[in-house]
Amino acid sequence: MGQGRGFREALSSFIATVFPTDTLLGALKVMEQYHVQVVGVVGAGGSLVGVVHETQVLAGWRTDPLAQVSDVMARVRKTHAVRSQKRRLARQQGRRGGVQKPS
Repeated sequence: MGQGRGFREALSSFIATVFPTDTLLGALKVMEQYHVQVVGVVGAGGSLVGVVHETQVLAGWRTDPLAQVSDVMARVRKTHAVRSQKRRLARQQGRRGGVQKPS
């Protein structure tokens, strides 16, 4: 079953975010700082790549508090709308599939 629009909008507007390479200790500190139980996980370009809940962090903590967030996060799937938008932007920039159009 597909995810509703409200769910996708909620995922795109986190109060606090961490990077996949941040440690579980760092993620827990961010959660405490912002008084939240869920933080977004963003990639290098700032796009949402996953989410991590406090229970996931604490479960991983038992094994290794310095493990990376990417070890326990839930990944966010790209929606059809996101893929379509990226293709549209690539066409507008004169590229398709990473190859530049000849002038």
